[in-house]
Amino acid sequence: MSKLGKNLLGKLVGGGKSCCCCGPSIVSVKKIKVDNKDMEIAGLDEEFEKYHAAGKTPENIDLEELIRNLTKINEIPEGELEKFKIAVLKEYEIYWQENRA
Repeated sequence: MSKLGKNLLGKLVGGGKSCCCCGPSIVSVKKIKVDNKDMEIAGLDEEFEKYHAAGKTPENIDLEELIRNLTKINEIPEGELEKFKIAVLKEYEIYWQENRA
């Protein structure tokens, strides 16, 4: 397994220090288009759910905070960061439209 794979796996299931009642932290993985390339992003659905529950619309979402949260468990190439931000905001707009009450 590559270093990236081990790092991501460790972040997804924890470092073996969780108690038996909590179990591993499993997050979703979603494929999005970033500059016409598919990119798998871990934790995107959970972050979107959190922002949606807080009443954040695409216009008032803190995109920088969202990106910081996503880059904690995803490795985004430095040169792709701005394109990644655009793609994530577009995905949140779709998510918000589909889930607004």
